[in-house]
Amino acid sequence: MATIKEVAARAGVAPSTVSRLLNGDPTVRVRPETRLRVLSVAAELNYTPNRAARALRGTRVGALGVALRHLTSPVYAQIFSGAEDAARSADFLLVAIEVDALATDPAALHRFVPGRAVDGLLLQRDGLLADDVVLENVLATKLPFVIVNERVEDPLYGVALDDVRASRMATAHLLALGHVDVAHLAIGGTTRRALDRQEGWQQALSHAGLPAPPEMVAVGGGRPETGYAGMMELLANPVRPTGVVAGTLLAALGALAAIRGAGLQVPDDISVVTHHDSWAAEYASPPLTAVRLPLEELGRRAVQLLIERLDGAPPRQELLTTPEPQLIPRASTAPPRSADRRRPR
Repeated sequence: MATIKEVAARAGVAPSTVSRLLNGDPTVRVRPETRLRVLSVAAELNYTPNRAARALRGTRVGALGVALRHLTSPVYAQIFSGAEDAARSADFLLVAIEVDALATDPAALHRFVPGRAVDGLLLQRDGLLADDVVLENVLATKLPFVIVNERVEDPLYGVALDDVRASRMATAHLLALGHVDVAHLAIGGTTRRALDRQEGWQQALSHAGLPAPPEMVAVGGGRPETGYAGMMELLANPVRPTGVVAGTLLAALGALAAIRGAGLQVPDDISVVTHHDSWAAEYASPPLTAVRLPLEELGRRAVQLLIERLDGAPPRQELLTTPEPQLIPRASTAPPRSADRRRPR
């Protein structure tokens, strides 16, 4: 087993600094990158027993982890920005890592979970196997965590957005413009977020007295390439949609490329509206109509809930309803051509 001197030598700091950091001394003053380096080296050298003993004494390392997929996503960047702001206000360092890295890299998983390099974890799930692997390991080690951007049930602990309302608003916008054949580019998978966005699409169509045929749903996922593939599937339908509600912003960008590649125009031939507003929606070609949701507030509240969890609060779910979803109309949506208007089937 490694000694404290070995950890100090590898991290390039004094043994006393390592001791104070690993024992949660609130008076120690080091740079965030130094703190993270010491914690990482301690995990790499399997310096777990002392950290475990420190955890049992109830002290903290002063760091929170956030596990996201697609860290470069403009949507996740907004969530991270809000989370970082809340963490900094509470005197915590926020450490980001890809969900896939935690699921496939034993060293990274050990560092974050049994190694306790962080006091708690924010986890964004996309309904993939890697998400389940991470969640199982977190549950097994009893590391406090919060599920971000998804409705969950006891014993899980999380904060979510009003995805049903947002999707209903996006669909209603197209219906108000006169569209009848409105498709849904779904997230896919079994997360509550994915199901809620499809539910909102269905509710808006039902309220307008229109069917929600299964052929008008294709999986667009959360990446441009999956959005492209899903849109191509919708374009191959015998009845081509005149409007599309994209479940994610990156899928919407892929859908725009697919429509252009098929020799069609947005919004002349097909209108597209997406969930989440960001610079990527504003500067798309054409600029995307989007439903703006409080992403930064989501990140802030997730950190606050996690800190409450660290202080012993029982598991619970919070749905952010304020600020309310807001439709931001742009050039990607317009009334359908008169020839494209169809009667309900």
